[in-house]
Amino acid sequence: MIPEGASVIHATAVAVDGMGLLIRGASGRGKSGLALELLARGAVLVADDQVIVTPEGEALWLSCPEALNGLIEARGLGLLGAAMAGRVRLAAVLDLDETETARLPHRREIMLHGRRIPLLSRALTPTFPAALIQYLRGGRREDLLQTDQQARTQRVVLVTGPSGAGRSTAINALEDFGFEAIDNIPLSLIPRLLEGGALSRPVALGVDIRNREFSVLRLLDLYRALGQDQRISVQLLYLDCLPDVLARRYSETRRRHPMSPDESYTAGIAREMSLLNEARNAADILIDTSELSPHDLRARMESLFTDDAGQRLAVSVQSFSYKRGLPQGLDWAFDCRFLDNPYWEPALRSLTGLDPAVQDHVGRDARFAPFVDKLTSLALFVLPACKEEGKAHLAFGLGCTGGQHRSVTVAETLARSLAEHGWQVSCRHRELERRGLAVPAPTREDLGGRQA
Repeated sequence: MIPEGASVIHATAVAVDGMGLLIRGASGRGKSGLALELLARGAVLVADDQVIVTPEGEALWLSCPEALNGLIEARGLGLLGAAMAGRVRLAAVLDLDETETARLPHRREIMLHGRRIPLLSRALTPTFPAALIQYLRGGRREDLLQTDQQARTQRVVLVTGPSGAGRSTAINALEDFGFEAIDNIPLSLIPRLLEGGALSRPVALGVDIRNREFSVLRLLDLYRALGQDQRISVQLLYLDCLPDVLARRYSETRRRHPMSPDESYTAGIAREMSLLNEARNAADILIDTSELSPHDLRARMESLFTDDAGQRLAVSVQSFSYKRGLPQGLDWAFDCRFLDNPYWEPALRSLTGLDPAVQDHVGRDARFAPFVDKLTSLALFVLPACKEEGKAHLAFGLGCTGGQHRSVTVAETLARSLAEHGWQVSCRHRELERRGLAVPAPTREDLGGRQA
């Protein structure tokens, strides 16, 4: 029976003196093998292959699914019996996908269920298993000092911006990342919410003009007051967007703007953006969502607000029309206009690169397969290097004349290929979205990829 609020993850866990180590990594990385080394040195098994992670108070607790109790895999021998530790408190996460090269590494963290947990990487030394045992027994001085400081510090993110810029998407993403999220909270309630000392989770608070007591002056006064409180770590996140994009979003949804219920929404947009200008200038983090899909915004939020984001690299692939210019934020742009154009086939003219008939037509061009193969090879060459540098997001653009046939076909093919190689990929089509012809941007799971 899985406890309420718990999650089951693919990992292995051991414990020493009641302190648990969660060992994660891709299949074949040696999670069970390292656990056997640790068991031989005095550790006790918590779970192998699947671990239940349960948030409780300020801590996370590790336990074993009933069907796997007392079992650990040993390559070449099969499943072996082992003494069980029972339920233990999580002390650290060890990532076997990363190799530690520093002699005295700085502290790193990962956010799990809203709790900050020390994150370790594999060290390629013969004493590493023994060092892990000692870590669980005595801790690392830097981690002990940091944990004590965190117990006294409450993280707060204030989220604001013009209506329609994506504040609700951002708030929902922060909630998924482990934040206690409250949208449209009156400013007067925020000090009362925080006055009782640090909560068990970081807090994300959405504030905007829909609330009757809202004013930019009061928001900035609150922001500065929280910043002077040594018990609180506060950030102001501002979600921005171009006025014409906001107008298009309101036109598509047919919603009334909160600042102009009886007027044109363009007047309300201009009034609200003028009102919020001081908050925009004071923001710690500004995200322009004009060219971002909800999926892209979520990826950007993940790169900023999850502590293990540096261990991942999100990839976005986007098709576009050169007639409308390059999309904002591209790292690489490739021209697909040399490929055979389905537009000149009357039966294909109204279709898009999402349709099999168009994909077959473009795919019959003898240059298509080598082009996609070279794009994939280039991407697979640069992505690991970007990941090593700590880059959280890389954007590829594929352009053609209208952004309807060739670029869409190439973008879909490239995105699927990268996902099959294990990268976290999203794919969108700017011109099709403008015309309401695109399906929602697929996630990595939709594309068949795994976590890189």
